[in-house]
Amino acid sequence: MFALTVNSNRTIGTELVKYSKEKIKETDVRQLRFIVTAVIALCFTCAPVFGQNGSEEKKKEITSAEVKRENKEAAKTTGTYLHQKKEYYQNKAEEKLHSLEDKVKRLYIWAEKKSARTKDKIFRAADDLKKKSETAKSRLKDLKESGEGKGENARAELDSMLKDLERSYNRTVAKLKD
Repeated sequence: MFALTVNSNRTIGTELVKYSKEKIKETDVRQLRFIVTAVIALCFTCAPVFGQNGSEEKKKEITSAEVKRENKEAAKTTGTYLHQKKEYYQNKAEEKLHSLEDKVKRLYIWAEKKSARTKDKIFRAADDLKKKSETAKSRLKDLKESGEGKGENARAELDSMLKDLERSYNRTVAKLKD
């Protein structure tokens, strides 16, 4: 590789320069390959993080018309729910009222089997319960005819009346059985 001649100092220098250039080229090529490989790997690794892979869906823009449509649907659903809730309550109240009216009718039938004095007491108590029942029935009719927002007051009054009617019936039966 190195020539050891005195006359050929040039040959030694030339050989040394050639050797150095080859080493530098090999090192540069290796480094360049490493850098390119690293950059490619980095691109494949970071692309999903930055949303540059093609599999990600594009974000949908929402328009004011869509918002209005969704709000109308939500209002309609809420209205339907409130209407169903009101109907459910009305049906339950109606069932309870019919049940109490049947109990009052049974009081009249029971009174027929008793003595005149007891019969008179039972009829008076049953008449009082019947009046309360008619008032509650009127309040239920008002509730059915009222709007969604106005029904809360009628509903509270009807609840109170039905509870009072049931308590009165239970007290009357308890007194008459003694």
